[in-house]
Amino acid sequence: MFKSNVLNHPLFQGTLLLCLFIGAYFVPLSALYHTWMTNDDYSYGLLIPFISGYLFWEQKNELQRISIQSFWPIFPVLVFFVAVSLYGVLGSSGHVARPAIPVLIVLFSLFCFGKAFFKKVWLPLCFTVFMVPLPTVLDRTVGVYLKSVSSEMGGAFLRIMGYSVYVTGNVIDLGVTKLQVVDACSGLRFVFPLIALGIVYGYFFEKVTWKRVVCVVVTIPIAVFTNVLRIGIAGILTYQWGSEMAEGFFHDFQGWAIFMVALVLLFVFGKVLNLIWPNREKKEMVAEPEEIISPKHKGNIAAFCTSIVLLVAVAVLTLNASALPPIKIKGGIANFPTRFDSWQGTPEAVDAEIIDASGAEEAFNCFYSNEAGEGVSLYMGYRSTAFLENENFFHSPTVCLPSSGWKVLEKSKYVIRGVPGFNTLPVTEMVIESMGRKQLVYFWFQTKDKATHDKNINRFHLALHALKKDNTHDLFIRPITLVKDGESLEKARQRLDGFTRQMMGTLLAFLDENQIAGS
Repeated sequence: MFKSNVLNHPLFQGTLLLCLFIGAYFVPLSALYHTWMTNDDYSYGLLIPFISGYLFWEQKNELQRISIQSFWPIFPVLVFFVAVSLYGVLGSSGHVARPAIPVLIVLFSLFCFGKAFFKKVWLPLCFTVFMVPLPTVLDRTVGVYLKSVSSEMGGAFLRIMGYSVYVTGNVIDLGVTKLQVVDACSGLRFVFPLIALGIVYGYFFEKVTWKRVVCVVVTIPIAVFTNVLRIGIAGILTYQWGSEMAEGFFHDFQGWAIFMVALVLLFVFGKVLNLIWPNREKKEMVAEPEEIISPKHKGNIAAFCTSIVLLVAVAVLTLNASALPPIKIKGGIANFPTRFDSWQGTPEAVDAEIIDASGAEEAFNCFYSNEAGEGVSLYMGYRSTAFLENENFFHSPTVCLPSSGWKVLEKSKYVIRGVPGFNTLPVTEMVIESMGRKQLVYFWFQTKDKATHDKNINRFHLALHALKKDNTHDLFIRPITLVKDGESLEKARQRLDGFTRQMMGTLLAFLDENQIAGS
């Protein structure tokens, strides 16, 4: 009887599920913690679990009066997101694994404890979304737009203050120096914590729903305004005392100070809002305090046990993947042959910081030429530990090359036939141009027996390897050849196809002879 009562108690169930959840998703959770500790833009994330916990604790008396009943219609959605999270964790995709965490928190809570429970605690549960860094896609779309807007408005602010400036793109030319509005100053990363702040402010200081919504919405223009103010002040300080005033300590201090200004503006807005539309409190008779009773259980043991099974399964699969040793190469990938068949190569050094930023553990870069004087530049990135969610993953040339000044003229999937080990090799083909020079680019991702043109499919391959406990390395390969003046694209394609076939045979033999499983 005692054991039955303990198993039915929501506090016991919630505590056990929370512990299992932390264990099952320890890899992405530890990656989140690392981001909070090392990235100033997301240092506020450390506070979010505590704020969510406090908001949850605020509802403790209400929760003791509700009925606990599992909600099985949400189960298929839960299973789907568990599978998505496994793809993210085992396939080394932090951009999938980390955003899945707050979604899974919500789904497990709704599934196991029911709709009545969820209606009371939806805010603290959903608030956990602010733990997660902004998706990269937002930085590349909304962030780029906000960066442009911030640059223009920052320039306008400086003109109002009497400074002569010229704005082009995200660069503010002050005459004596130039001020670049980088991604961190776009204002997007200012918006996210301010929205969280607006929610907390509305919850504690406003009782009317529409006012709470307005307090959240107004954080967006406040974020933009204060970010422009920050850029303007940085411009003035830079003009007066040099570029060091926009770097290091001064840059970080300005960000902290301006955030405090945004906080003050939010409180001022709330006060003004209440002056214009004061709250009309209705006098009600004070009722006698109700006796707190234990919640009625209408049956959630099956859902509780099912949740345990799901979390244990995720933990076991993650542990199995983490137990797979790294597959090292004797001497490293840098020892890849510089001569094979008709190609003779000259190795080129790759800076360690560039290797790390590219998502590789080690890299090989070499320019090959044949007897006909035709040339191919080959870059290979190698990862010996291919599994588990990782902040760095191979970066696609579709982002790196344009940022280096190359214009992408064409991009498509292309299949090379007759490739050793794979027969058909799917690659992404790009035609790029800069200053009148055209180049043909191939790139693909490959494990020990699977290759693909798409990094997301590559991550799926890695997840499949991990599920089968089939250890593998992971490779990113990118050959480039110059399209000579008057040369057809088909001729350049034939050259790159032939190089790829010969290189792949050499690569597979090299890996077979030199790979060793580490401990």
